[in-house]
Parts: sequence; C-alpha cells; structure tokens
Amino acid sequence: MYTAKQLIQFTHHLKVLYVEDDDILREETLALFQLFFKEIDTACDGVEGLQKYNDNFYDLVVTDINMPNMNGIEMISHIKEINPEQKILAISAHNESDILIKLIKAGVSSFILKPILQAEVINTLYPVSRDAYTQILNIELVNTLNKKGEDLEKKIKELQARNNTIDTKHSQIQTLLQEKASSNKKESLMPEYFDKDEDEGDENVVFIQDDADDLLEYFRTVPERLSFAIAYSCEKEITGVADLLSKTSSILLRYTPYLDTLASSLHELSEALKAHTTEFIDLLSQDSEGVLKLFDAVSSDMERYIERFSVESMAMKNAHHIHEPTMLSIRQIITLFIPHQIEEGEIEFF
Repeated sequence: MYTAKQLIQFTHHLKVLYVEDDDILREETLALFQLFFKEIDTACDGVEGLQKYNDNFYDLVVTDINMPNMNGIEMISHIKEINPEQKILAISAHNESDILIKLIKAGVSSFILKPILQAEVINTLYPVSRDAYTQILNIELVNTLNKKGEDLEKKIKELQARNNTIDTKHSQIQTLLQEKASSNKKESLMPEYFDKDEDEGDENVVFIQDDADDLLEYFRTVPERLSFAIAYSCEKEITGVADLLSKTSSILLRYTPYLDTLASSLHELSEALKAHTTEFIDLLSQDSEGVLKLFDAVSSDMERYIERFSVESMAMKNAHHIHEPTMLSIRQIITLFIPHQIEEGEIEFF
C-alpha cells in the first residue's frame, strides 16, 4: 500500500489529460486529482480528448472506457499511434475479461474499476506516475546530453576556426616577408602585428562603444550567413554578407585617415560579392573550407583591432602596416572568385 505522500513526489511533476463523459464523476475525480497533479486538462468524450491530445503534451492520460462519440479504447488506439510510449490509465465500470483484454491490447499502462476509491487510485497511480516521471527525467537527460554535445561541437568549431586563422596567417605573413624582405634574415612567421607601432600622435582616436559593438556583431554574423549559403546555395545570404561588409566599411571611414585602406578593401570585397554572387557561390561549392579560413582570418584580425582600438588610440604614424595581413586576406578572397583582377587591386565588375 502506497501513501499520498509517496505518490505526490512523482505526480506533482506531471501534466494530465482526464477524459470522462459523466459530468458529476468528472468533477468529483478532478477534485481528487488536483490534490496530486501539476496540471490537469479535462474532456467529455474520446473526440474531445483526442483533439486536446493533438494540441498539447501530456505525461499521463486517464480515461473512461464507455463514452459517446468515441469510446476510450478507440481514443487510446489513436493516441498510441501518435506516441507509443504514452502512459495511459483506463477507468471502467466493467470487469469482463474481454474488456480487460482489449485494454491490454490497446496498450494501457494500468486500469481502475468503478466505483473509484481513493486508496485504490493511489495504489494504481503510484507505478504509472513513477514511470511517467522517469520518462521526464530521461528526456531531460537526453536534452542535457544533446546540449552538451552541441556546446562541445561549437567549441571544436571555434578551435578549428582559430587553427584555420593561424594557418592562414602563417601563409600570409610568409608571403609578405617574401615580397618585402631585403635580406636573408630569418623572421618569425607570426610576428605580432603591433610590434612596429611608432609613437602615437597628438590625437586620441578610439572606437566609440556603439561602433565597436556593431563591428563585432557584423563579423560574428558573417560566418553564420556563409554557412547557411554553403548549405543552401542561397544568393540572399551572400548579398547579406556583402551588406554587412559595406556597413563595416562605412563605420571604419568615420575614423579617417587611419582606417581608410582597410575600409576600402572591405568595400571592394562587398562590391565584388554583389557583382559576382554566382561565381562566389560556385567557389563555396568547390572550396568552402578554404573560403571560410580566409573569412575567419579577416574576422579574427578585426576582433583584435576592435579590442585594441576601443581603449588605445589608432592615431599612429605608421598605423597602415597593421592592416596589411587583413588586406591580403581580403585580396585573396576576391582573387579566388574573380581571377581577372586588375593591377593595384581594382576589379572589373562589368
């Protein structure tokens, strides 16, 4: 024999659908159920019960058998087609073996015979409610594991993006060294971009917070839109990326002349994407990983710029040199889908 206290440790978590055609019995039993269950919906026959079941989620269904329009066994069969794991408790005024066999075949978890006695209800509800609550815990556990898996996958992607950025920067710095080195002196493939900074001028030019927030949002949105474009070959997403780059360029131009060259490169990429959307989508289908690496490199650089120049002046005598790796990434992206690039970085759009 179970007690009400033992029962309620499970039932107060459960949402129940109670189906009964007798108005008086339904109200009396509802008053009893309300002492135990978290939430209860009622229905007067199988048709209404099935409709409510289709519109809501229930941990437990309690139903009479003999009802007009649609009896309990028919409703149970429909419910089991929708959710074979649904916990169902049947209530019947009959104890004939054929009725019980039908209930068992229909897939009920247990049943109660009328007249309904509180002690019998508690004893019958205890194992059914315990199992229903166990289902809730299992679902929550699966959802937690799935969430942790998604978080882990996200972290792995972030690490891969960082590795991609480092690999790309290695390649870019090597190219710059080969182009500009005047001696055979060995230099690191990853020098800090800011090591060559000369003293700042008299001006204190820093990103205002709203601009910094907007820039970070834009560059964090670009990979998402590119991923969607890769999955669905969606021109709208490419146009969206171009618009974000154009907005970024406009923000950078507010800090002229210190970010002009970088703003110009981003504007050039934006216009190239708008004018050659089809070519860029073809490129994504052929080498999405390579393209994303370059965009990751640009985004990584920009986040570093924003972080630094939100607190430190960009009014340096030779500020332009820190933008060279970023502009190289941008030029590489453009060259990938517009190989007929004119000298000095100009693009034939028409």
